[in-house]
Amino acid sequence: MERTENEGPPLVEVEGMWFFKTFETNRPMKEQIDYIRGLDLRDDDVLICAFAKSGTHWTWEVVSMLMAGKVEYRKQAKETVMLEAVELEGVESLPSPRVLNTHLPVNMLPRQVKDKKGRIIFVYRNPKDIVVSFYFHVSQAPGCSTLTLQEVEETFSTERPPFGTFFKYMKEWDAFIKENPDLPIFKASYEDMKEDPVGSVRELSEFLGVNAPPELCAAIADACGFQKLKHAAEKMKEISPHFSRPDNPPVKLFRRGEVGDWKNHLTVAQSERLEAAINEQLDGCDFNFRYTL
Repeated sequence: MERTENEGPPLVEVEGMWFFKTFETNRPMKEQIDYIRGLDLRDDDVLICAFAKSGTHWTWEVVSMLMAGKVEYRKQAKETVMLEAVELEGVESLPSPRVLNTHLPVNMLPRQVKDKKGRIIFVYRNPKDIVVSFYFHVSQAPGCSTLTLQEVEETFSTERPPFGTFFKYMKEWDAFIKENPDLPIFKASYEDMKEDPVGSVRELSEFLGVNAPPELCAAIADACGFQKLKHAAEKMKEISPHFSRPDNPPVKLFRRGEVGDWKNHLTVAQSERLEAAINEQLDGCDFNFRYTL
């Protein structure tokens, strides 16, 4: 099922979830999801899972450096190994170890994750900062110049597509983690990583079984600091390939990366509406949302 809003890029729906149609590559999105579910995983795969604008790229760079054992930025964009947005034949041909990433809900992941194949790193971020970051990201896309922060916040809080899938996404991940205690899953908080980057890199290295001495952990944390990572991406002209078009300015992936930037943009009413939705929708879930440091 497809739909085109009066403003904004066209969307395609799969099992109640809406994707930007520009994510489609060599097959329709429904076929892409089916292919992903049947994807063969390897024992040394690392799959980074997160809702959009939650720190996926940051974590992906950190993990890639840990797996390589050296401080060197990836030469390809994160999106080249983003399961829902690439030709999966290319992913299948990658050498091991593969560091993959996705924003997909847990029920659309490869079935073999339940066979303890590979490791999963689940990253989450406080939803107020996600809303603001998501707004600034999507508003760069063709046809979205008139999009307002209020529109993004309202659809986010009320679970209306295409932005309103966060609470369902988080509830399903919380249930999956609790129902599968033996699976190798590392749950990382964006805010905790910002507060103690070196300690977070060390914890990730231990989870991955990588022998990373303290000086390497410190060097990776420094190289993956927001400003350095942003500069590296700009130097490589790394942009969002799914929103950018030749006749439009490139959609940049990095903006501020701060904890608490929501205070500069959300009204009191918007903040309270989000808090009410969080308390209602995620009651009983094991997420420690932090809104300031």
